[in-house]
Amino acid sequence: MLTELTFAILKYGFLVLLWIFVACTVRSLYRDIEILSPRKSRAHRRKERAARKAVESPAPVAVSAPASNAAASAKPTLLVVIDGPLAGSSVPLTGNTITLGRAASNTVVLDDEFVSSHHARVYTDPATGRWAIEDLGSTNGTIVNHQRLNAPMILGARVPVRIGATTFELR
Repeated sequence: MLTELTFAILKYGFLVLLWIFVACTVRSLYRDIEILSPRKSRAHRRKERAARKAVESPAPVAVSAPASNAAASAKPTLLVVIDGPLAGSSVPLTGNTITLGRAASNTVVLDDEFVSSHHARVYTDPATGRWAIEDLGSTNGTIVNHQRLNAPMILGARVPVRIGATTFELR
């Protein structure tokens, strides 16, 4: 039979586990809201201010090798899926528009319930000649560099883009 002490220990142990579960759930929801929120968090704004101050203050400038400058200015040639069900696959950037979504008519078909049928497109911006990304009115949005995409924007190399469970970048 259970003694009163054993019953009390089990009861309070269950309560502790329940509160740990609630805390983990709230933490997970907070992180999701923070990523998808159009307004930046206070901590993110603080980091941006610190980065701006570091840029404004004079610091010794390191001289970079010419090879690294050539790599930095080179135009991306591949759209590479780095995370998700299609991880490791790539699509060559040939100058044509690349569409992403759940429908079979897209260039990159993402079989995910959080992806719209025509979710986003990656295209060459006519004004700058660089690659740009545009959300096509998707329900769950497109996340570029941990911020929700509200308008078409120029997409640099190695900038992570998340659509549903899939993350890709240009290389």
